[in-house]
Amino acid sequence: MIKRILAFVVMGVLATGVAARAADAPKNDYVGSSSKSCMCHFKQFKAWSATPHAHAFEGLQATTPEQLKQMNELLKTTVKDHPETDAACVSCHVTGYKLGGYPAADSLKNSALARVSCEVCHGPAKNHLAVPAADKAGRKASMLVPTVETCKKCHTPEISPKFDFAVMSKKVHPVAAAAPAK
Repeated sequence: MIKRILAFVVMGVLATGVAARAADAPKNDYVGSSSKSCMCHFKQFKAWSATPHAHAFEGLQATTPEQLKQMNELLKTTVKDHPETDAACVSCHVTGYKLGGYPAADSLKNSALARVSCEVCHGPAKNHLAVPAADKAGRKASMLVPTVETCKKCHTPEISPKFDFAVMSKKVHPVAAAAPAK
């Protein structure tokens, strides 16, 4: 009986320590594509700015009734009008939808998130920006490396039937990022 009590006490102490460490970890957050992150990756930002991802929400806002009808038929949805207000549509046309990104209370931040930005593929950038620029390994470790699964959350077989990750990733990222730290 005493062994059981001690086991529960030890488990409680361990759980408290894990919870405390998790609470101490800085919360990562979306910062948007008009942030200072663009200064360090300006060539990539400029190239990305010319891609459809940079204008995804604008495209959603400009959807014609005929386009909406075609999408409803294709996806078997019933979006009546204004797809820019429909969660099923918006989630793939903005950054961090309902994950701490779009929609943001701050209208300036909201406009920086109203697009498919770097953070959709590489994760929230707040912690990445907090790592000193000289710490190349720390910077690299603070961002996600996108995979085909990252893209297929939105590029479904219905939307992108001929989706090829190797080809499309070069179109979205036409300028290579810095070489990985060795």
